[in-house]
Amino acid sequence: MSGTDTPLDIQRAGSTDTALGNDPLATSWETTLRGDLRGFARASLPDAMVPTHFVVLPRLPTLPNGKVDRASLPPLRPEEPAADDYLAPRTTVESRVARVWADVLGVSRVGVRTEFFALGGNSLSVMRMAAAVREAFDVRVDLRRFLEDPTVERLARMVGATGDPALTTGGPRGVQPDELRREAVLPEDVRPDPDAVPATSGPYRTILVTGATGYTGAYLVRELLDRGDADLLVLARGDDAEDVVARVRANLEHYGIWHPGDDARLRGVAGDIGRPYLGLDRATYHAVATDAELIVHNAADSRWTIPYQQAKPVNVLGTVEVLRLACRSRIKPVHYVCSTGAFPGVDGAVTWTEDPLPDPEGVVGGYRQTKWVADTLVHAARDRGVPASVYRPGALTGAQDTGACATDTFINHLIRGWVQLGAAMRYDFRLELVPVDYCAKAIAHIALSGAAPATYHLPGARTVDMDEIVDHLIALGHPLRTLPYRRWREELVAAVEGGADNELAPYLPLLDADRPAEEIGLAGSRPEFDTTRLTAALAGTGIAPRRVDRDLMDLYLRYFEAIGYLPAPPRPLPQNGSDR
Repeated sequence: MSGTDTPLDIQRAGSTDTALGNDPLATSWETTLRGDLRGFARASLPDAMVPTHFVVLPRLPTLPNGKVDRASLPPLRPEEPAADDYLAPRTTVESRVARVWADVLGVSRVGVRTEFFALGGNSLSVMRMAAAVREAFDVRVDLRRFLEDPTVERLARMVGATGDPALTTGGPRGVQPDELRREAVLPEDVRPDPDAVPATSGPYRTILVTGATGYTGAYLVRELLDRGDADLLVLARGDDAEDVVARVRANLEHYGIWHPGDDARLRGVAGDIGRPYLGLDRATYHAVATDAELIVHNAADSRWTIPYQQAKPVNVLGTVEVLRLACRSRIKPVHYVCSTGAFPGVDGAVTWTEDPLPDPEGVVGGYRQTKWVADTLVHAARDRGVPASVYRPGALTGAQDTGACATDTFINHLIRGWVQLGAAMRYDFRLELVPVDYCAKAIAHIALSGAAPATYHLPGARTVDMDEIVDHLIALGHPLRTLPYRRWREELVAAVEGGADNELAPYLPLLDADRPAEEIGLAGSRPEFDTTRLTAALAGTGIAPRRVDRDLMDLYLRYFEAIGYLPAPPRPLPQNGSDR
């Protein structure tokens, strides 16, 4: 199973060697399975790695020696909706849009309510489709709004002669502030059980950690292991406890921070943060609720390009489930990792204090809105007696000592996209870049200290202008032209529509014609983040962020070159040489 369409062999329970050619149950089962697999892949993998097609076989063909006979695998064919799921086009516009989709995707039939990606679409083909629709209707597709519901039905409403103003006028993607306020109401049962064991302030014997298979999670696990003696219950998707521990180990090894003997203090919990009761059976849930004395909740779906409802299961409902668990059997302090992105975008200067978030007006984009809701829910739980703390770091970047850095963040996708295009844009953005190891040290220290529940900001040592990153790439020898935003975007769109592989293709819905969408940030915004509580909590520890300056950016970029994420520059250049 991969983006190169490797067939998947799954034996259906109760199936026989001989199947009826017109078996409707088999067709329905296969359609459901493919949908489930695609949903799981989207939740587990970066967008670029989600398979385009899934092929279901009774069994894999084998050679006499038992190995898979790849030459005998059936040819791939695009998936089409089952007959009972198909709704034919009802208008001339829907018919024309459906024909465009059929041509782009190579399918014979497109239902008006079948999602583009369920038919085999991906980030590149969606751009080709948008270009074809623009040619057919002389209308530019607002991909941000289309991707909220990627169907022919919605697209026809957007491009028709009487386009729906709700879909064709501008505005941020996401839900409205009133809905966010309703979403941020904590369920009534999320409050400490009257007979629960009181919370302890440490030292802790058992700590539950979510998100341990992610980038920040790797460093949190490292710091929690190094700064205390507790066993760590690591909750993640996996076949069983051993598989979860193996995934956590592989994650730490990837960043070079696994130590011999770590597995002796790791206990895997195979679950799913986005499912009710964390995807655990009753016995496991009760055991975790009884054993864990502290929770570090870091798991999140951090994709900026998905709508609120898609990010909600993990980011909002998962946080509710963690808070619910904290109230059962034993009261458990919760340390929730949020983001400065939960604040509303404000033009000009503003100072945010370490308090509950302001009103959601101005908080846009699915990811940022889910973080606003989750942050607000954690504060509501604190008001009900749950000892819950919130941490709001800026944009996490590489480790201060090794430069080890995740590649699946917006700023790193932006850097690679610039290099692939050979051009970068000039734009007045400021970035709060926070080294991941500093963030983990600060959270682990405060969590293990048994401090009273509080809210902390973790900005970087200084704010970085985006232009600094561009200039540094050029100074390192990357032959980048620097362009005004509009010209740069035109080149990027033309390259992607022409079939070029560019890291920024999935972000095109957030790159409007005249400026980036508010999900990315506001030009001219100058937020400051008060750190009074954080400074007091870290006093005397020596825990401090390194300045993200030329030397540290060198370290990060050379790490990317070492792992092959960026090509080595042709040669260092003595001067900028840009066409500013």
